[in-house]
Amino acid sequence: MKKLKISFVILIAILGAYLIYNHFDNIEEKTEEVNKFATEYTLLDDDNIFVYRSIDEIINILTNKTGVVFFCTKDSKWCQYYAYYLNNTLKELGIKEINYLDIKKDRELLTSKYQKIVDLLSNNLYTDDLDNKKIFMPDLTIVKDGVIIAHNNDTALIASDNEPENYWNQENIDIFKNNLKEYVIMLNEEVNNEVNE
Repeated sequence: MKKLKISFVILIAILGAYLIYNHFDNIEEKTEEVNKFATEYTLLDDDNIFVYRSIDEIINILTNKTGVVFFCTKDSKWCQYYAYYLNNTLKELGIKEINYLDIKKDRELLTSKYQKIVDLLSNNLYTDDLDNKKIFMPDLTIVKDGVIIAHNNDTALIASDNEPENYWNQENIDIFKNNLKEYVIMLNEEVNNEVNE
């Protein structure tokens, strides 16, 4: 009996050590991601809610999951500003993470996975000069159980002679924040309706 108790204590100690190690390892990994995002998106600080996702993870979210999906590229000033206002507003609204993918390379190569995402978002996308549906960035999609409930790419096609620092005046910031509030209300209503059923 004494050996059994000792074995049990050792097992609990090993399990506890594993869980603590794994917990701190995940925190460290998350911190590195957040810091990397703040380095790439220089208007943001380390206290942001962006999470890097692979294209496969994004497809899975769009087809099966619930969440906020953001397509952009660090090379775009429009993406830099959009990410800043998106992060700050969604944090205020209680959203815990924004799933991020820089889709620029896949879009340039017209990969099959990019085309899959275009098919999933097709009703919300603009067309290019050849009348092909295309993800113009910045692009935001909010999805609930694989169903798109909100989409925003309002600044994706603004004339190139306009600068984002001029566009993001207080009026446009307020409009954007109000739109995001409506999206989050829709998301929460969908969640609440499911709980009440």
